[in-house]
Amino acid sequence: MSKLTISEKIDALRGTPLFSGLGESQLHELLQICLNRDFPAGAHIVEQSEVAESFYVILRGKVKIYNVSPAGDEQILHMYEAGDVFAEAAMLTGVKIPARVVTLTDTTLLVVRRTALKSLLGKNPDLALAMMGSMAMKLREFNQLISQLSLQDVSARVAGAILQQARQTGNEKTFQLSQSKKQLAAQLGTTPETLSRTLKKFKTAGIIDVQGAAITILNKPAL
Repeated sequence: MSKLTISEKIDALRGTPLFSGLGESQLHELLQICLNRDFPAGAHIVEQSEVAESFYVILRGKVKIYNVSPAGDEQILHMYEAGDVFAEAAMLTGVKIPARVVTLTDTTLLVVRRTALKSLLGKNPDLALAMMGSMAMKLREFNQLISQLSLQDVSARVAGAILQQARQTGNEKTFQLSQSKKQLAAQLGTTPETLSRTLKKFKTAGIIDVQGAAITILNKPAL
């Protein structure tokens, strides 16, 4: 992978909710304490129950946050890409990481170490406030995920995922799924077969059209 410039790294930091409120000089100071790491696709960044000594900012690439049940079933909790941050809550609270993280593509991360950040936070109260806001947003995401998995049936979860991905791509009509159907099924707490049946049901009802990974929304109110 080609090396990212300092300007590209600063832009990536500025684009994260965690650091979006920081000024130019603060971003440069933050960058000074970060380690730059490149990982190939399929690399495990952290393991479940590992003590978090660092957290990570994704500069480019994509990672999967997941758990594996005692029966061996995979539950995808989140799919993160450039601009996202992970493991920050575990590092700051001193708890073990509750999930596994693996790269889905070649990925470049900024690694923020606990000891270095502690020193920086003492000099930058604005950074501490920005990080608190980010953690509140993450808590809201997890609450929404728990609500979806416990209160909604599969059809409602699939419909919600279609609408969410349409919003994220900025195309309310036709878009490409951001992950494989197998990964989407795991994220929604169902099986690939059930996901395929649900998509086929939506297609038969004239709600969507499905062509491989391309989804076209034909009847948004029905979703």
